[in-house]
Amino acid sequence: PEPEPEPEPEPEDEDDEELPDGDDDREGDDDFLAAGAEDDEDVDVDAEGDATVSDASELMPDEETEAEAGVLSTAVGYVQNAVANPAVRNLGILGGVVLAGSFALSVYNVYMRYNSSRSKRKRQVNKNVVVVERLRDFFPENRDSLTKGHIRGLQGKTGFKPEEIFRKYMRYKLNEEAFNVDFVADVLALKRACELDGNAMKSVLMETGERMVKKYGILMRDVSDMGSTGVQRKVDGCSMFAKVMYLADLDEFIPQSEGKAVQQRLKEIFGATDEDYEKLRISALGSERVDISVLEAMITDKTSGDANAKEGGDEGSDEGGEPPVAA
Repeated sequence: PEPEPEPEPEPEDEDDEELPDGDDDREGDDDFLAAGAEDDEDVDVDAEGDATVSDASELMPDEETEAEAGVLSTAVGYVQNAVANPAVRNLGILGGVVLAGSFALSVYNVYMRYNSSRSKRKRQVNKNVVVVERLRDFFPENRDSLTKGHIRGLQGKTGFKPEEIFRKYMRYKLNEEAFNVDFVADVLALKRACELDGNAMKSVLMETGERMVKKYGILMRDVSDMGSTGVQRKVDGCSMFAKVMYLADLDEFIPQSEGKAVQQRLKEIFGATDEDYEKLRISALGSERVDISVLEAMITDKTSGDANAKEGGDEGSDEGGEPPVAA
């Protein structure tokens, strides 16, 4: 018998190629991931041009930063919870109102103390002291060095006008210094530095006279019924009257055309008569540092009045008549 032919091998399909084992696949994947990890590392270049590899863990947040953020969030949470509580919220509003009221009250008290009459007077006195201390250094030796620049400096320091500066310092000199030739020379130098005209000097004399009357009262030469304090007060008033009348009669101080009107007005302010002015008038000044005295004129007038009264009584007794007796 003939041998049977061998069967032809079936054609192999291209898709039926032998696949690699599972272990080989895992090894390939591991090599790929390792290569990718090496590519993901950060590469830095230093100053010398060498590449340095930095770890990505440096970009991770610090543990302290995370702790601070946690504390802050906790505090914010506590505040939010407290604000959500009506009792706490109302207490906070009440505390804010109390603080605002306390601040407003403090501001009000400071404002009232600053604008009180006592504070205003204190500030005014301090400004007057500044005027006196600044100008006192010029008189009498350095009166020629006083200029309008010094007066402007006092204006900026005190806020006074030149007329006010002159009036304040002249009143200081009238009260504290002797009325002599140096006094007149000083006030004339101050008048030139302040650049005051006749109208300004008229205003100064008028206001000075009014202030003196408020302090010493009207002019009285008969002080026989007064005590020692009253006598001294009236003597000072008569002295001030004589001084301002002398300045009003000085052509260098005020023009003669306005000086006569000022003198008449000063007589009315002091309540003085023409006879009082003639008795107290200063005819000349000395150079000594002694103030003028009007006490002699007052005593002379009083003595002459007593003598006239005595002579009248003697004449009545010579006639032999008896004084009438009241029924």
